[in-house]
Parts: sequence; structure tokens; C-alpha cells
Amino acid sequence: MGSKAGLTFCILFLAGCALFPLPESDCRGVDWERRGYADGFAGHPLQYVRLASECGRRFGVEVPMDLYDKGWKDGRFEWERLMGSMDVR
Repeated sequence: MGSKAGLTFCILFLAGCALFPLPESDCRGVDWERRGYADGFAGHPLQYVRLASECGRRFGVEVPMDLYDKGWKDGRFEWERLMGSMDVR
């Protein structure tokens, strides 16, 4: 029964991403390292594929993977450190 709930959640999550495309302001003039940090610190998985796809296809903006990835790793490290200090995972 738990796997059905997980599958349902994944489908709804992916549908939500498709229903709410990124606005241009999420693609242009962005500090990509800071954006990666915010995603990692919030506990989100890497969003690089979605960002690169949508920003590139819709607005012609190239997302620098190295900057986004560096920020995400730093943010994720901090998130994991905080969750570990509260014994929450």
C-alpha cells in the first residue's frame, strides 16, 4: 500500500512541475550559485536538468552547471548538517 502512495505522490509532484513552468525571472539575471545553494539548503534534489531545459528552451538562457552544482552541494551540506544536529533525516 505504501508504494501506491509513493507512486501517487511522484506523479502529482511531476505533474505540478509541468503545470507551473518557470517564469522568465527564474532564468534571467540569476546568481546560479545562490540558486543552487537555496535548492540544496531547502533539501530539494538537484534541479539542474529542469532549469537547463526550461530556461534554455523557453528563454535561450544557458544555466552554468558548475556554479549551480557548487551552490547546491554547499547548501545540501548545510541542510544535512542541520538535520543531523536535530537527528532528523
